[in-house]
Amino acid sequence: MTPLNVVFDLPAVLANGLQSGALERVGGVIRDSNSKQVVAWLREGGSGAMNDLTLPKLPMGQAAQLVAPMLSAVNLGVSVAGFAVVITRLNQISDQIRQIEAKVDRVSVKLDDQALAKLKAGVNACRNAVELGDGALRLQMAGQALTTLHEARQYFNQQVLRSAAKAEATSADYVSMAFAALVAEVQTFLLLDEGEKAARTLRQGLTELRPGLTQLMNAVLERRAVYLRPDFQGQVDLEFILWLSNGFKRMQRTPGERAEEINANALFDLLRPQLGDAFKSYEDWHGAIPQVVVDTSGVAEKWLGPINQGQDTGQRYKLVKQELAKGLAKIAALVEGHDRLCGQVLQLEELHHRGIKPSEFEAMRALPEGQASAVVFDPRWMAVEVPA
Repeated sequence: MTPLNVVFDLPAVLANGLQSGALERVGGVIRDSNSKQVVAWLREGGSGAMNDLTLPKLPMGQAAQLVAPMLSAVNLGVSVAGFAVVITRLNQISDQIRQIEAKVDRVSVKLDDQALAKLKAGVNACRNAVELGDGALRLQMAGQALTTLHEARQYFNQQVLRSAAKAEATSADYVSMAFAALVAEVQTFLLLDEGEKAARTLRQGLTELRPGLTQLMNAVLERRAVYLRPDFQGQVDLEFILWLSNGFKRMQRTPGERAEEINANALFDLLRPQLGDAFKSYEDWHGAIPQVVVDTSGVAEKWLGPINQGQDTGQRYKLVKQELAKGLAKIAALVEGHDRLCGQVLQLEELHHRGIKPSEFEAMRALPEGQASAVVFDPRWMAVEVPA
């Protein structure tokens, strides 16, 4: 086993390298931009400098400020972890399931109760397996949990694909549940100390989700210019739409594959053909906002005497104006959750390549210096100087 040095705070070599572009962040992993060699793992928590790198640099509009709390539902994390950390992660998944269930009655298409029950059963089986003292029985129960979790994950994958095609209001919830099922399955492999299988499952799971995620993001960004109408001044700006657009490019790539990002000028050229229609003062423009961003299906119909005028466009406009920033923050949270899961794939693959089991890595992090550190650093890079 090749040990990893543990260092405090954020080394200047990483900060300089990220600033110059010599290094890049993929989820919780920092790697060389050219060779793609992993040079460090970022820890959750820790120093302020590390926390600044854990999330992409989002613009400071209202929508961007709403991203962080949304991440609690989708960014479950995949720690290479001992049993105690696995329990914590599974509790987070259970919390997410309860959050989704709490709002099931408020969405137009209800999540399937049987699939939710199966996912909860798999999570509970894994949690129970963690707590068993009998190693053989623990392995048996974990194996049963894998079967249950895999079935639940395949169901939610199908629902993502189905709902994303129409950008239904529940599309983001289905993505969130598919993430939860995938993470739970990966955590079970980590419980079994099978880091290679965990990495393979996570990579394959993201591949299976990619078609649905692509359809969803296409629908969200199909008419990007409408989000920049004067109605949303101070809520959504060009920088935020640029971040979403580049996030979509990352979601179309496999973990570790570099996405060519666009700049503001390139984005404006993409928006140019839409500007005329998007900024016209016509009554029904807000009807083009995808339901996954703002669910307007519950807006009442308007009647003039006995004649049905259809949906009350005035009420729909008020709802869109009030909820658009939150809706886009929800989409940004899915992008960030996907980014972090991609980083976890690289982390697990690198550990397998170095012959380090998940439990061994967790033992390194459990050392006093590991508990206090912000970054776990590959010793091969300790003496490397990256130009600022």
